[in-house]
Formats: sequence, structure tokens, C-alpha cells
Amino acid sequence: MRHFLFLLAIIAALVMAPVSPEAGNILFLIAGGLALFSLRKADFVTFGRPIVWMPLLGLGLLGLAFSAGAGTIRGLEGLLPFAPILAIWPLIMLPRDTRQVDPEYIAMFSFIGTAGALAIALNEYLTTGVARAGASVANPIHFADVALLAGFLSLVGLIYVQSVWRYLFLSGPVLAALAATLSGTRGAVVALVLMAMIAVVLAGALRIINLRIFIAAGVVTAIALLIGFAAGLGQTTGVQRVMLDIADVLQTGLPTDASTAIRLSMYKGGVNAFMTSPIFGHGPFGFVDAAAAGMDAPLFVGAPHLHNDILDFAASAGILGLIAYGLFMLAPLVEVLRAPPSATRSGLLVVVSTLVVGHFVMGLTNAMFGILTVTVYFAAVCVIVGVLAELPRCSAKADTLAAHP
Repeated sequence: MRHFLFLLAIIAALVMAPVSPEAGNILFLIAGGLALFSLRKADFVTFGRPIVWMPLLGLGLLGLAFSAGAGTIRGLEGLLPFAPILAIWPLIMLPRDTRQVDPEYIAMFSFIGTAGALAIALNEYLTTGVARAGASVANPIHFADVALLAGFLSLVGLIYVQSVWRYLFLSGPVLAALAATLSGTRGAVVALVLMAMIAVVLAGALRIINLRIFIAAGVVTAIALLIGFAAGLGQTTGVQRVMLDIADVLQTGLPTDASTAIRLSMYKGGVNAFMTSPIFGHGPFGFVDAAAAGMDAPLFVGAPHLHNDILDFAASAGILGLIAYGLFMLAPLVEVLRAPPSATRSGLLVVVSTLVVGHFVMGLTNAMFGILTVTVYFAAVCVIVGVLAELPRCSAKADTLAAHP
């Protein structure tokens, strides 16, 4: 049953979230909820792991700030969108036997989810001519965010798959890039460039990328770009919007479109809201109105957030919220850095660093935390990092037990 719950959670997030987010979210939360009842006394020893205590401490700080900022215990209701984070610890504890965790399946699930996202984007673009693909399953922005995270997560296949099939996973980021471009999401396109740069630079610095892999990645990327532009990729909304933004930046220093103007107004309001209540913020239900005070009110009508993770945390939960945000973002990195030395740790560090940077960059232009599908995916990434980071240690224990039963 424990193995089944773990697989259910991973498949729900990695395979289903990119293509059927509602169903994936429900199944992930069900698996996480049931996993809570499987916790045993021995599992509490692992509470000191960064991937466990950092997210939980972040939730605790958010709960304190939300209650104080809202002026009532009902402020805790603002934690509901962060519920997937509660599933990280129990889900990590499920696969105690290392033989129950096959990293190759994790890579393949991620790749399937990425390919599924691209299939949806292509189907919408080719059959309906829609300017922003992905709307049939989610908001195009969130669709692109999850697709991009899935594509780069599939790179774990390069670390753990030993056969020639490992090079298949080099195409994961390429497929994700095409899906993100067809969605017309500028933030994801910018994140894509930075994620690719981080991956290459870190892999080179840690000396884990060889010439063969570098050439293979370049060839896959070049072929994909040639095919894409031959098929009209340059005429998609995503590429055109980015090119217009680049032209605006070169001419005026900032993009001049209406969407950017609204976001800049929100950001200014968010900073003002933080300054008026810097410790606890304005609570999860009043921070948007606080940001709108003194600004052009119509820009904020019906807005659930400020299109920026940092300002959302700052305006809603003040300094405590910013600390919580830092704990969430750094937990996967700290977990890998404190993992035992192994042949796979450097590669895992590259993939995790790339995902964290991507999550951060995409969160600069739209909310990531608090959006259920993206939060579920972040929680799933933390679960995977927690499991993979412990594989060398658990394998060593298993070998010891086998040698000395």
C-alpha cells in the first residue's frame, strides 16, 4: 500500500498535472493525505532533514503571519492553497525500501508529462489557431510553468539511466520549450533561457558534462529549432511577444505593453503594502486591496494576487512571509547539499538548481506558490529530491544488511 500511494502521488503530479491538472491535483492530495496516516515513530527521526523541516517551518511562519495580519484565526484559511506542501514529509517516508524507488521511472514520468503538454499545445495551435495554447487544461501561464518544470525534471534520466536511452531525456527541455512558446507566456520563455544557462554552467563547473553530452544536447536543440521555425514557430505569440519586449527594452528600457503596465502598477502597490505592514503583512485576504490603496483601483478588480511571488508573500505576510518563501525555495537545494557524497549528487544538484532558478524566475511575473497545480508540482519535486538524495545512503544500508543479515 505504501508503494502504491507513492506511485499514485508521483504519477498524479508528473504525468497528470501537465495535461489534466484538476485530476492530478486531487489524486496527489489524496495520496498525501493517506500517507499522513502511514507515518510511524521511526519517521520522526527524519524531521531534521531540510526537505522536511524547512517547508513545515515556512508554513508555520505563514500561519502566524496570516493570523496576525488578518486579525483573526480565520487567517489560517489562507494556508489552504499551500496544502500540498504538507504532503512532502509523509510521501518521502513511503518508499523506505530503496528497491521500491526506480529513478528511471521518475525520469520517464516527467518526460511523458512534458510530451503530453506539448501534444496539447500543438493540438490547440494547429486545430484552432489559438494565440495562447494550453487554455483547454489550465491558464496558459500555469500550463507553461508546469511544462517547463517537467521538461527539466526529466533530465534526472541523464543521471540515473545507464543505457543509450539516457540521451532521450535531453529532449525533455526542448519539448517543454516548444509547449511554453506556444502558450505565449513570456515569463516562461525568459525562465527557459536562464534555466538552460544555469544547467550548462553548473554542469561545466562541476565537471559532470562531457563533450558527447554537450554535442548531443546542441544537436537536439538545433534540430528542434530548425524544425520549429520551419513550421512557423517564429510566428507564434510567445516568440513575437518576447521579440517585441526586447525591442521595447532596447528603445525605452521597459516593455510598453498594457500587461506590463498593469504588472508594474501591482508591483508598486505591493511594495507600498509591505511598507505599511512589514512584520505580519495584511493577511491572505486583504493584501491585494492594501496594494490597490492609492493606486488605479480598476487595475486590481478581481485580482487574486500581485503577479509576483515575492510581493505576494511580502504584502500578505510581511517579513515572516519572505522568510517562509526563502525556506520553501531553498529546501530542495539544501537537501541535496547535505546529501552523502555519491556519483549522482553533482548531477542532482544541477537539475535541482535549474528547477529552483526556473521556479523563482517564473514567480517574478506571476504567482507560483498558492496556485494549486504549480504548488502540487513543487511539492512533488521536493518529494522526488528527498527520495533521490537519500538513495546512496539507503543503498549503503541495504548493502550492509545484505552482507551481515
